[in-house]
Amino acid sequence: MKPQVLTHSRLACFRACPRRHQLRYEMGLRPEDTGFVLRVGSGFHRALEAFDKGEDPELAIAEGLDDPYDLALVAAMFDGHRRRWGESGLVPVAAELAFDLPLVNPATGAATPIWRVAGVIDRIVEMPDGRLALQEYKTTSRDFAPGADYWLRLHLDPQLSIYVVAARELGYDIQTVLYDVTRRPALRPKKATPPERRKKKKDGTYYANVRLEDEAPEAFAKRVAESIAVDPDRHFARIEIARLDQDLEECRAELWIQQQTIRACQRGGAWYRNPGSCFEPFACDYLAVCHGGCPVRAY
Repeated sequence: MKPQVLTHSRLACFRACPRRHQLRYEMGLRPEDTGFVLRVGSGFHRALEAFDKGEDPELAIAEGLDDPYDLALVAAMFDGHRRRWGESGLVPVAAELAFDLPLVNPATGAATPIWRVAGVIDRIVEMPDGRLALQEYKTTSRDFAPGADYWLRLHLDPQLSIYVVAARELGYDIQTVLYDVTRRPALRPKKATPPERRKKKKDGTYYANVRLEDEAPEAFAKRVAESIAVDPDRHFARIEIARLDQDLEECRAELWIQQQTIRACQRGGAWYRNPGSCFEPFACDYLAVCHGGCPVRAY
């Protein structure tokens, strides 16, 4: 039997809602439309990867992005990121490093034939002091000011531990984690005022709040770039997060327990729902399936 693959995304999906996991990973259902958050995050990651590999970031951003305003937003975010961290002193060692490793029982040291653990590490860098760091990129709209809950959660984030374990298995002596966060600007393109709402003054001219045309993508990109430049620390943050040997041992134990729980659901055919995840942090892509509709398709 070919081993099944466990990724951070799959594990996070199961923890959030086993029924969602069933629909996505057991039945292969995917939303027909890619959401805005995923489109922007993926485009931003592609640009960073292309830059590290000496390729054209603009071409990387355009891959998979059809909306000119999405393109403009991601381009402005990438440009701001390079300006903010261009002289950081980090030396790239690896970018988009894929791993596919056995899942080992921490009690016996034996690998299971049922699962493998896989993923892609954003970046490994050498820091100015010579240490190797695993660098993880994230985009978010949440508050990540110093002391915000966003940072507290990271100390429990299993993804970081999984990736440190994997990088060490691949031969990289990772000593720390750099968490690199970029805020998705809340700005949106200015749209033309609908014809029925375009009011005129007595002299026949339109009021100042009436727009006759949509904002051009180039103008939108400039507006986003200017908002980032005004306060770069609000849009970009980078902190160092430690991963102790004890954290990695707990990670290995949790991976084993989670695969056992998934296997129990697979064997029993019972995938319970978690209504607490229907709208947190976003509306679930599979809500309509659970409620009888079906705007998804199988691949």
